Amino acid sequence: MKSTKWQNFQFLLSKPLSIHQPDAAGKLSFSVSFSCLSSLISKIPDDSSANSKSKELALTPEELTKINLLIPRLCLSNHLTTAIQLTTTALMANPCPKSFSFSILIHSLTLQPDLKLPMSLLNRLKHTPRAHSCLAPITTLLITSYLKKGSPKDALKVYNWILRPESPCMVEKTVYGVLVGEFCRTGLVLEGLSVLRDMVKVNLRPGEGLRERIFRSLLREARIREALELKEALSHLSNSTDGVEKVLNLLDLLIRNWTV
Repeated sequence: MKSTKWQNFQFLLSKPLSIHQPDAAGKLSFSVSFSCLSSLISKIPDDSSANSKSKELALTPEELTKINLLIPRLCLSNHLTTAIQLTTTALMANPCPKSFSFSILIHSLTLQPDLKLPMSLLNRLKHTPRAHSCLAPITTLLITSYLKKGSPKDALKVYNWILRPESPCMVEKTVYGVLVGEFCRTGLVLEGLSVLRDMVKVNLRPGEGLRERIFRSLLREARIREALELKEALSHLSNSTDGVEKVLNLLDLLIRNWTV
């Protein structure tokens, strides 16, 4: 039989999700009491003890649908903490990233004035082993959303979170090129070079368009010699692994002497 705690979660999903007109203060109200919602979620285990009951905790397609309907409404009413709790709990039961739509939650989180709530989501998922497979796509969505909103430094903070030794996820391949390109475009050239170094270390090769952007960003910094040397080294990198060490040496030297 299912545990009482999990039945509480199912009770939450059984409640109607109808949305009402804005009140006098302009706030939307829902059939589900948000204080009750938070209380129910807090009763559900969010640690590794629940992992041994994965089959017991699996959500039905109907429950997944209700969650995907409820999370955007929580975001719309600015109940982001509750949306994070619900997302984490749901992922504990169904760790497949394709089961959920994260776009509205990510959009709402990246509109916040700081990274308190986005980092709360990442740290909750970090301590939920069954949800680790979702961390890479979620961090990618956070990074790309911050870049689209013109917040490259916040995107860098998420990237650095992934690189922490205790982080259970890896940087997705597409993230490297996106970050390097945007950093170079927005004048964060040193940060772009650092990510480029990480990119080369994992045997990824920048394409022609990205190499040109790196070259032009160095020219704007009046680093003509370095720009020419790096452009030459990167152009041969795509055809041979022998040039990896040369590129890394150039990047190390360039980064080390950046403020000199």
